[in-house]
Amino acid sequence: MERVGVASIAWGSFVAIGRLAAPLTAFFAVQSATNLACTAILGRLGNAALAGVGAASTIYGVLLALMFGADAAVQAIVSRRAGAGRADRLGQVLVDAWAITLPLGAMVALGLWFGASSLLSAMLPDRAAAAVGAAWLRAAAPSVLLYGLTIQINACWIGSGRPAIAFAVTAILAPLQVAATYLLAFGAGPIAAIGGAGAGLAITISCAAGACLQLVLAARPNGIPGFLRTLPNASGAGSVAALAWPISLQQALSQLGFIVAYLIVARLGVTTVAATNVLITLATVPAQLAVGIGVASATLVGQTLGRGDPAGARRWGWRAASAGLVCSLPFTLAAMFATRPLLGLFLHDPAALALAIWPVRIVGLSIAAQTMVQVISFSLRGAGATRISAGVAFAAQWLIQIPLSWWVAASLGYGLLGLSCVQASVIFAEAAVTMAVWAGSRWVFHKTLSVS
Repeated sequence: MERVGVASIAWGSFVAIGRLAAPLTAFFAVQSATNLACTAILGRLGNAALAGVGAASTIYGVLLALMFGADAAVQAIVSRRAGAGRADRLGQVLVDAWAITLPLGAMVALGLWFGASSLLSAMLPDRAAAAVGAAWLRAAAPSVLLYGLTIQINACWIGSGRPAIAFAVTAILAPLQVAATYLLAFGAGPIAAIGGAGAGLAITISCAAGACLQLVLAARPNGIPGFLRTLPNASGAGSVAALAWPISLQQALSQLGFIVAYLIVARLGVTTVAATNVLITLATVPAQLAVGIGVASATLVGQTLGRGDPAGARRWGWRAASAGLVCSLPFTLAAMFATRPLLGLFLHDPAALALAIWPVRIVGLSIAAQTMVQVISFSLRGAGATRISAGVAFAAQWLIQIPLSWWVAASLGYGLLGLSCVQASVIFAEAAVTMAVWAGSRWVFHKTLSVS
């Protein structure tokens, strides 16, 4: 009977994770499918388009990542307040976050608009690829400001246990972005083809539509409590900033690592850069699934800590990580045994396809470990231990992975294959460290977030 009771509790926990994670994983699955579809469209424009947009998207990702810390902070504070029965204060959290992200988004958008050509020329020696990348970056620049608005609303939905709303908005916008990408890239009727820039403009169009939709949903009577009824509070914005900056820094540095990877492979030619873009795009699919489960875990951990139960919070982290491992298995199998058909959807140049086969297989072997890292890292964020989460990721990437990647891929000349081997090795090491941190007690005694 005792074993049956334990099994029932464990099953109930997985059901609870599934109920919260299902719309989140669907949310990220739609985003991944959109990215894959747009990459496949760009693949029809040739290696220069794939290489240029891939390099430009890493620059875009670095600067957009500056918003992600506020997203994690909003979710942590909202979930803690919801767990403590203070959901009436969620609107205040939102405007406090906007006081940071909207000015930041405006500055980043302007910087991308005016600096696109210089950044891409410095990054890619191939002029055709650099030109496509710069055009894409200018077209996508306004979307950064719009993301500064909508990312925080999504964090409120997720932190308050309503991720289905975030999913619904994404599901509506995804076909709009894909259709706009195809239409603007190749043209139709009176609409002229603008190539790679069309993919960037499609992002901005989709984000503008998403901003309008999110504002309408948040303002409903059953939307976000207190929405647009208060002004930003200095102490509240300070609390958001205190939690946000470690994650923003870590995420920006993580994205900066992709720029370093492009700088390495750019020396090997546009074909290698195109293959790298496809490899990174494919790797984001299981990574975003892990993020969905991780965000669910962060919400459950935060709410459980809000009720004063750190042991229960620890259990949620482990159970979410176990669920992530199970869900990652199909991606590993696809990467290992369906490599060539998978790559053929994006790479039409035989040389680029052959170059990417073994790197995809090697990365596929590390998917389970990467899933564990991401889920536990989000659990730490939900506990408010953002500095611990960011510190482990920073050390793994910048003290180990990037120096080794440069040495193996550039100095020793192993290229994309060497990059993949280093990445997989570092992920396994990071997984071991992250699990040890979660098994310890330091994060349990992290400063408690205010729920007042």
